[in-house]
Amino acid sequence: MARLHDELDARTADGVTLAIARVRARGERRGVIVCLHAMMTDGRYFGARRPGSFAATLAEHGYDVLVPDFRGHGRSRPPTAGPDDWSFDDLVELDLPAIVAAAARSSECAPEDLVLLGHSLGGLVATAALGTARIPSPRLLMLPATAVWLLGPHGGLRRRALMAVYRNVTAMLGRAPVRALRIGAADEAATYVKQLTGWTIAARWTSLGGIDYQAAAHEITTPVLPFVGAGDWMCTPRDAAGFAGHLVCAAPLRIVGKMFGDALDPDHFELFTRPEMRPLWLDLVDRLR
Repeated sequence: MARLHDELDARTADGVTLAIARVRARGERRGVIVCLHAMMTDGRYFGARRPGSFAATLAEHGYDVLVPDFRGHGRSRPPTAGPDDWSFDDLVELDLPAIVAAAARSSECAPEDLVLLGHSLGGLVATAALGTARIPSPRLLMLPATAVWLLGPHGGLRRRALMAVYRNVTAMLGRAPVRALRIGAADEAATYVKQLTGWTIAARWTSLGGIDYQAAAHEITTPVLPFVGAGDWMCTPRDAAGFAGHLVCAAPLRIVGKMFGDALDPDHFELFTRPEMRPLWLDLVDRLR
């Protein structure tokens, strides 16, 4: 059987090599889509190596699909959480610019011709990078299940407790032991977790240097397509709507669920892993046209 994907890499300004899986468009190419993965995992759930997957479906309809792994995730190791460290800002300032440059170069197109799909963490990285002009404005930014928990002292008790445990365990062990706990595929680094949980405490989404990412997001002029699963507790429809409300060029939030004619109420990852979501994937293809 012919291999569905090929491999390339991107080199960051600080010398990290990031792995990228690419599924080439079938027939005449209509565009190039870069899919950015969520926290505590890697890009495998987009299915670059799997027939019938989200990535394969986009390729069937004429799109080159590139699926990178951020540093410390998937095949982008080293660095490795624990012995090595990184921050959210490293993904914004170093990883995504290298990914965008490599995607445009390998696909022989301008960075402005790319479509970015940022799922959860990937969406936050893309939004922060665009707002701070770390990357050129792409043709379209898709934001599935993207929001940031800015809780403060009066936020929901369950979420505050979860973030406190995440912060304390990571501080104790020097990394978030995601794989050992079997809650994901990639451990997270100490500085990243401290920064993430710090946002929930301060109720401000900022860089370590004090850049206000939320304020910067108001400057984004890229068209934005946000959507979220009705069964997602990590990023509820209310969370996603609140985040999209800071983006002046965002389309109305699409909620994917039974109430709206979909096959199920998908959770955080089922948007891209359940075959019942194929109608959603085809609708995204139509919107790209």
